[in-house]
Amino acid sequence: MLSKARTNIPEATGDLTTPEVDSFPIWEVFTQKNIGDVHLHAGSLSAPDASLAQHFAREHYGQDQECTNMWVGLRETFIADEGNQESYEVFVQWKAGDRHQHVGSVDACCGCEAKAKCKEQFVGDKSFYTIWTAPISRLTKIDGDKDMIWRETTDQGYRLPRGYSRVVRQKWDALRAEQAVDTYQEEDLKETF
Repeated sequence: MLSKARTNIPEATGDLTTPEVDSFPIWEVFTQKNIGDVHLHAGSLSAPDASLAQHFAREHYGQDQECTNMWVGLRETFIADEGNQESYEVFVQWKAGDRHQHVGSVDACCGCEAKAKCKEQFVGDKSFYTIWTAPISRLTKIDGDKDMIWRETTDQGYRLPRGYSRVVRQKWDALRAEQAVDTYQEEDLKETF
């Protein structure tokens, strides 16, 4: 029920839509949790340009899971067969539903050749679901030590699963202690009366 002050607001008829947002390109985000780990596909986001895609990736994927490095690129870059002669990062999705993981780099003249070289050098006889390739020049690489905007300013550990463990443990201990006191009092009352 709306307050009297808000009676002039029309009733909502569903989700708000913004045509501009629907036309934003899709960006893919890969994160590396620890130095030396492979980059895994963390997810996708919509953004109007590379700069905002980087900011959104830092805010969303950089806070949801602690990571040391992040790569961001247009989805169309990863699935394109054309391109120029340069180094390509290659990513393999081994089974349907799995996340793409970085398996290495190859020098190729286009995305199609990069996929063929990936099969040759990294996949071999193993079965796989899909291969994504991205020219290094089309990827934004965000260094976790220097460029994760939230790490340097404040402790945001509460955003990570490990940030809850101490607080949750304290609450459970307090609850158990309270239940122990209640049980003791009940037993004490039974003995007394």
